[in-house]
Amino acid sequence: MFWGLKVMVMLKDLGEREVLNRIRDLIVSSRYLPFPDDAITMRVDERFFIVNIDGFSFKNARYYWMDYYDVGWKAASASISDVVAKGGKPAITLSSLGVRRNMNIRGLRKIIRGLRDSSKYHSALYLGGDLNETPRDEWIDVVTIGISETPPIPRKSKRPLKEGDLVLTWGYYGLTGVALHAHYNRVDITPWRKVLDKTKRPKINLEVLEIFEDLNEYIRSSEDVSDGLAGTLWDLSKANNVGFKILNIPIEEEALEYSKMYNLDPLNLALYGGEDYSVVFIVDRSIANKLRDLKMEYDSLEVLGEVIYAKEIYVTTEKEKRTINRGWEYFKNKQSTNT
Repeated sequence: MFWGLKVMVMLKDLGEREVLNRIRDLIVSSRYLPFPDDAITMRVDERFFIVNIDGFSFKNARYYWMDYYDVGWKAASASISDVVAKGGKPAITLSSLGVRRNMNIRGLRKIIRGLRDSSKYHSALYLGGDLNETPRDEWIDVVTIGISETPPIPRKSKRPLKEGDLVLTWGYYGLTGVALHAHYNRVDITPWRKVLDKTKRPKINLEVLEIFEDLNEYIRSSEDVSDGLAGTLWDLSKANNVGFKILNIPIEEEALEYSKMYNLDPLNLALYGGEDYSVVFIVDRSIANKLRDLKMEYDSLEVLGEVIYAKEIYVTTEKEKRTINRGWEYFKNKQSTNT
């Protein structure tokens, strides 16, 4: 009776990850970074060109304390972060920008200056791009091209991960979780200087490329942290068909202070923020005896935990063992980690 009836499935019913799964048959997968990794790679002679495109609508990307310059800076940083997480040194950025006709020229110039200055800070050259008119919310997309002398680091390891392989990260977390709470609750952000800097001028530490080079033969998998630390851990878990036991989540002191003041869980601020623009990478367990020396050489290097075969992700503290949920996802969640 109902044969031939077509059910209209909305993106909001699927979420970003399932949407990607539904369109993967239409995408030519990159040999070095198979779909749905955060970049693609082309090999030219002995070099690898790593390319990413990333973007957002202004409505979903702009904290109440950000101006147009900040939006431009952030857009470039977001794309650059994906390239760096794959092991590429940023070289060129391009943008496609949609703005309303009643925007004043000063605002447009601020966006372009932000794109240019963020690119320059990260050793890349901003070469312009495409300008469009939009009748509603403004939007921006940025393309970054990076270069590497070695093959890029995939999300899905080329060889199966082993129990006990180490999950490492670069830097501390929690500031973007604070930013989300402050934005939605209209908390005065002025006293929280690190949060302001993290959100207005997000910077990717290019020093991580040095440790990628040093540990090249041991690194198995990596991904940048842009949709929350929890989201990145879930992506790596699913891609590699493993779980993670998290023993340590480094949290910024300012985030700890904010959590006390507003009676918030600092672990949640660290796990479910977003746009940290850090990186999580997995290395062979055989380097465990080198960690002390590595930590002395790279101050920002932190061990999050280790790989387990059970398909779960949890963090252990002195008080509890807590399962880590997937976190924020485009199309599915009302609250955006980009806001």
